[in-house]
Parts: sequence; structure tokens; C-alpha cells
Amino acid sequence: MVQPSFSHPRNDSSSSSTSPSPTAALDTFLDNQHQSYFEELYKSEAVCLCILRSLPPVCRHIILHHLWSHQPLRTTEVKSFVQMDVKASLEEVDEVMKPALKRKILHPMILKKGKNIWSSNDAFKRGLRNALTGLGTSNSFGVPYDRDDDAEIPSQEELVAYGEEAFEGILKYMVSSGLGIGFSVARPQPEVLELLHISGLMTDPTDETGQRPNINRMTITSKGFQFLLEDRQTQLWEILMYYLNAKEANSERSAEVLSMFFSLGCMQLGQDYSASKSFPHALSALNDLAQYGFIYRPSPDADQFFPTHLATALCSGDAATTKGQDVDEKRFLILETNYKIYAYTSNELEIAILNLFVDIRIRYPNLVVGKLDRKNVKSAMEKGISANQIISYLSSHAHPQMYNSPPPLLHPTIVDQLHLWDRERNRLKTEDTVMLEFFSKELFEDTVNEATTNAALQLSIPTQKFMFIEPQTKAAITDFVKERQNQLRSGF
Repeated sequence: MVQPSFSHPRNDSSSSSTSPSPTAALDTFLDNQHQSYFEELYKSEAVCLCILRSLPPVCRHIILHHLWSHQPLRTTEVKSFVQMDVKASLEEVDEVMKPALKRKILHPMILKKGKNIWSSNDAFKRGLRNALTGLGTSNSFGVPYDRDDDAEIPSQEELVAYGEEAFEGILKYMVSSGLGIGFSVARPQPEVLELLHISGLMTDPTDETGQRPNINRMTITSKGFQFLLEDRQTQLWEILMYYLNAKEANSERSAEVLSMFFSLGCMQLGQDYSASKSFPHALSALNDLAQYGFIYRPSPDADQFFPTHLATALCSGDAATTKGQDVDEKRFLILETNYKIYAYTSNELEIAILNLFVDIRIRYPNLVVGKLDRKNVKSAMEKGISANQIISYLSSHAHPQMYNSPPPLLHPTIVDQLHLWDRERNRLKTEDTVMLEFFSKELFEDTVNEATTNAALQLSIPTQKFMFIEPQTKAAITDFVKERQNQLRSGF
């Protein structure tokens, strides 16, 4: 079998420590699964390897250190491994292994013979051992296609170009539907558009029920605009999770499909594989992934397929840095303290995304000059894009030259201004209310006390004897006013 690289993806030192994980959508999905679901997943050696690589370094090293042991993992071993105080609480030790517990690699801590231990998931341990030694029989790392030695195959560069064209074509279609920008790109397949609608990234504004959209009139939503500003790795996993949820909604088994995603993430760019032997139970899902650019097939019914860089990077790092290009090519933005932006790019999609919140004033073949201004930024925010997303986009695409200046990467003046523009939208808050006006001070005060007691009061103005109450309490408060008014008239 084709053996994958075990090296863990390096963290980008330029990214913010508060940035969400690119696999956040996957993590959310897995966090909601039961033990039986993981037992099904761990039948695949590729899944075991990818799950291990997703763990934090300390937790990952402890799992590897204990992999060949036949004894349960003891808390004393963990304390020793991480050089923790021997008197540390069990909660602190359990927190170290929490990621492994969430992925059902370890069973919950128990007290046995006076020792606190975690027992291992046998399915995961067996799968990971097989992955590391090459003894697995599940073909989860892919079965190479048996072809003639003289057969022509696409180069890695051609596979990268194919994957980029397919996936960026979807993103360009989404941008053009919202901004009226005409891209020379074909409309995605109906299945792709249906998934974009189900996921809420696009919608048909003429479909009031949301049940029968016309795919010819689909436009991007605020959620779709937010999706455009995510980094490529995050976009890929979100699309895959939308697809997986759609499968579950149709009562299809999603564990086999998710196992296929992990398997593709362990394959090699430029190697061809047999579809029928690698994924005999997920051929339809494999065909669907071809529409997004994850794989290339010479023909729709061919058994031979090639994973593109979008697939091979799923479990090994950022897809944008695995295109055979230098990492600096995705860092093209220079932002000055006077809000001017210089974008050294000719990529139409990147320019269109910039156009969401930047006033583009000059465009050269490989340079775009614009400015962050209140009008364009607030227009983007009205579409659902937040200040944090704009800041994250500017940071992740900052030109290497910007790193030569003292930190922070983005000047605080610009960051603060973006947050201020974002907060301008929330200065006023509208609420439904019922206003009551009184001529008697005593009646006004009694009613305010009654409304306060029943959590119905929104606002009272004693000088003008006005009060505002929750609409749903109008009948009860009105009855109280009438009753109290009659009492005051009667002298009680």
C-alpha cells in the first residue's frame, strides 16, 4: 500500500493564536458523535492516523508512547511525562488527555485497584499500529491503479490547476451572484448548487418557502460572504461537512464517506488510484467530489482517479501552500496606516473578495491599489461580514514585507477603526413595546411596581409619567390599571 508521511503539519507562526482551527467544522461534527460512530471510523487505518495527527502535540506524544503497551494508561505516567506536580488534581491530568477522550481514543478515567487509569480504545490502537507498520488490510490509504507503464498521466502541476479551476469556479460564481461581477466561469453542476442552497451559502430570493429554489436565480447570502473570507483549508472542510450532513439528512451512512475524506487526505499528489478497490462502498460520493475539484477522473465512468492538492492537503496542512507554489504567493497585501491597500495579485477571485470591503481605485496587471473606507466596510458588514473576519483576512494575506515592521502586524489604529465601524451598526436596538401614559402619579407608581414585580417593565419616565412594557403583558397590566384606578376612585 502507499504509505503516507507521518510528519505533523506545521503551525503558521504568522497566524493569530485566537484564529479558529481550519478543521473547526469537522471538530464540531465529531464532538456530537457517539462511541459507535468512532468504532466504525476506526476500522480505517487512515482515519486513525489522521485523528492522531489532529491531537495537540503533548497528547499525541503520550498516545504514541503508550501505543505498544498492553496496560492501561495511568495518571502517574501522564504526570511524569508532562513533568506535572505529583500532587496535581485529577481534573488537571484529565484536561491533558481531554482531546483523546473527546475522540474516544481513551475511555473515561476510572479507579481500579487504587489507581486512576484510562483504558484504550482497542479499535483505534489496532488501526494506528497497522497504519504505522503497513499491516492494514482496509486499503484505506488507497490502492494504486494498475495501468500500462507507457500510459500518459497528468502532471502534479496539471492536477493542481484542475483542482484550483474547479473550486475557484464555485467561489467565483458565488461572488458574481452577489456583486454583479461577470466571471468567465461555467455554472456549477446542479448538485453543487443544491448543496450551496442547503448549506445556506446561496438562496433563491424569489422562493419564499425555501423548499423549491430555482438554481438559475441563486444569489449569495451573508453566510456565503463570510465563507468567502475564510482561508482555503477552512472552506474545504466546511464544504465537506455540509456534504456529510446532507448525506445524514437522507439517512445515508456518513461514516464511510467521512473515512473516504481522511483516506484522500493521506494519498499522494500525482499518484493514480483505483476507485472500485479503494472505495467500493462510496463510489457515488467519490463522483460528487470530482465536481468540487478534489479528484480528477479521465472520464466519468473511469475506475482510475487522481487526488488533487485539495484532497491530499486535507489532513496535512493548508491547501494554499501545497499548490507547488511558494507560501509567500498567498501573502500579497500591504496595508498602510493611512488605510491604503496595495494588493500584488492578478487573481480575479482575490480581487473580487477585496472588492467586498475595499474601495479599489487603480488596477494594474499585477497590482491593485485601494483604500479601506467607511462606506465600503459598512457595506460589507451589512452583507454579514464582521470586523474580525476582515482583520483575519488582512492578516493571513499580509505581504512578507509587513513582517519587517515591529508587531503587531496590523496597526492598532486600523484594527480599532474596523471594530468601531462594526459597532456603529449596533448603536440602536429595536424592541416591540407598549407605551402607557398616566395622569395620576400614584397610579403611575403603583403600575410601575406591578410591572417590575412581573418582569414586564422595559422603561419608565417618572417626570412625564410614561412607561413601556412588554407587548405580551399588555392585557395583564391593563387589567391591573383598571382595577387599581377603580380602587383609587373609591378611596381605597
